[in-house]
Amino acid sequence: MKRFWTGFLLLQCLSACTDTDYTPVSDFEFLTPRPFGYVNGDEIRHRIMLETRNGVQLQRGGLPKRGALNRWLNLNSLAISEQKISGGFHYEIDLVYQAFYAPLEVKMLTIPAFDLLLAQGGHVATQTVPAWYFTLSPLRELSIRKDESGEYMRPDAPPPLLNDNGVRYGLLVAVTVTLSSAVYLAYLYGYLPGLPKRRIFKQARKKLAHCSERQTGEALSVLHQALNVVNGAPLFRHQLADFYRRHPHYQTAGSQLDWFFQTSNQYFFAGGDTSADTVAQCHTLCALCLDIEGGRR
Repeated sequence: MKRFWTGFLLLQCLSACTDTDYTPVSDFEFLTPRPFGYVNGDEIRHRIMLETRNGVQLQRGGLPKRGALNRWLNLNSLAISEQKISGGFHYEIDLVYQAFYAPLEVKMLTIPAFDLLLAQGGHVATQTVPAWYFTLSPLRELSIRKDESGEYMRPDAPPPLLNDNGVRYGLLVAVTVTLSSAVYLAYLYGYLPGLPKRRIFKQARKKLAHCSERQTGEALSVLHQALNVVNGAPLFRHQLADFYRRHPHYQTAGSQLDWFFQTSNQYFFAGGDTSADTVAQCHTLCALCLDIEGGRR
């Protein structure tokens, strides 16, 4: 009987030891930044990595609440990611603290410890996140140096100037090209004073585009108007020699102009019929005169 009770008590002790040694956490890491070099208003980031055993889950209600933790420490944000792994869960907890303390000299402060609550069924366990110590420095030295003009303050370092030579060169090229294009267009359209207008036959071509093959009279009239403008007065066939003397570049179209005036006299004064392609030939003559007007002939 004595041996029985001795064995029973030994089994109870082994069972108690087994229950005491059991931990709900299989892995715990507390990742922190450097513990020095902070000033008033700096943010401090902590990360907790936690893996639990089978069936053990983190109770989020036990985590610190966002907001003021004490008179100088705030918890600005708290983010939790959860991932199921074989036998339990993997948690990553990111905390962002912000310190509002203005020390007169370098001072050591503490972010307080807290407990993570873990539950499995009806059983609750804890995992302690230790306190974290760091030093906070004043924004300016305690004893302020002064000179004859009063308080001595070190000026901010001037920022380095950017090299803008490429931008200036590109802007200069763009302005030059734009002005050159504008002057050339003004020259082509006759907007520059002292230069002959160079758009007479361009307007005539637009008018001829609206003439059908049967509108011979309208086509001939359009060309007459354009030649009259170039001549500065009504131009007739017997005046072509004087016209060529004053506008020698139009002499390259001499044969076509002779055809034009002969056809015009026949149509308007002799009452004779013209060929079926008269309007098309007027288009050809207008295009030739447009090239001469633009300096391309």
